[in-house]
Amino acid sequence: MDQTKRILRRILEAALIIFCIVVINFVLIRFMPGDPVMHILGESTYLRLEVEDPATIEEVRRLYGLDQPVWRQFLIYLGKTLRLDFGISYTTKLPVARLVWMRMKWTLMLTFPAIVLSALLGGTLGLFAGWNRGKLLDTVCSPIMLFISSVPTNCLGILLLIYFAFQLHLFPVAGMTSGGLTGLAKALDILWHMALPLFVLVLYKTSYCYMLMKSAVQGIREEEYVTVARSKGFTQIGVLFRHALKNALCPYVTAVCMQFGHILSGSMMTEVVFSWKGMGLLIYESVNTKDFPVLQTCFLAIGTAIVLCNLLADGINAVIDPSIRQEGKHA
Repeated sequence: MDQTKRILRRILEAALIIFCIVVINFVLIRFMPGDPVMHILGESTYLRLEVEDPATIEEVRRLYGLDQPVWRQFLIYLGKTLRLDFGISYTTKLPVARLVWMRMKWTLMLTFPAIVLSALLGGTLGLFAGWNRGKLLDTVCSPIMLFISSVPTNCLGILLLIYFAFQLHLFPVAGMTSGGLTGLAKALDILWHMALPLFVLVLYKTSYCYMLMKSAVQGIREEEYVTVARSKGFTQIGVLFRHALKNALCPYVTAVCMQFGHILSGSMMTEVVFSWKGMGLLIYESVNTKDFPVLQTCFLAIGTAIVLCNLLADGINAVIDPSIRQEGKHA
């Protein structure tokens, strides 16, 4: 199978997976407990209307299409999804697409630099620690990274918040901006607010990247082709970058791409702790209020991002490792 057919097959597989995500997303939401009309009207209003005017409840149910059979609701949902029309939020009464996009921008602002910085820092440290196993860098960094990776991000965030925000007053306690600012002052204020949550994410993701790269390099350094390269007189740095790094990159690139796939949901607990109004906090709030349209849209965006980033990882790995392209030709 030539390269074009391989690419088309991957794209079709991704499209099929996204369709399955749409179906599962719709079904799972419908199994969540609670009447969504109660969350649209508010509990007190719902209970009052249930006694005084049940017709109003049914009118609201009809208005949001909740009185239709499930199969008809799915067809309506599928058609609107293809048009990128995700309905109206039950709680905020805003268009869901607009609401999710507003929150998504803040999540990307926080998570994207965290993934890039941690991939570079963790990958570099893990590369040299794995190649020089038992040396100073490995001895110092490995226990620290293992400890950081074992601590939940919300606990780490709370500890930093207590010390740096409550006690030292170096950073704001919560929020994304102080308000009332424009231009450069606003940009600097946002950076000041995102410093602590960004630091938490970089620490956590760096520990993960470090352990992954270190493990990959340790497994490669004893391979026969590395031993042969050393016997030919290559320097340690030459063997590391010309042979070991190239083979360690494939699993590492896949893992980093999957972090980008989870970029919309991977910082949920950090966003909750620091009141950063991104996608994670939006999902948390929507679960509490049973806001089905928002939850469906968030889950669909996350699932689609994961599938696309996995597709991207396959493409990058095919460029790094020619043997993957050869497998595609003989598939």
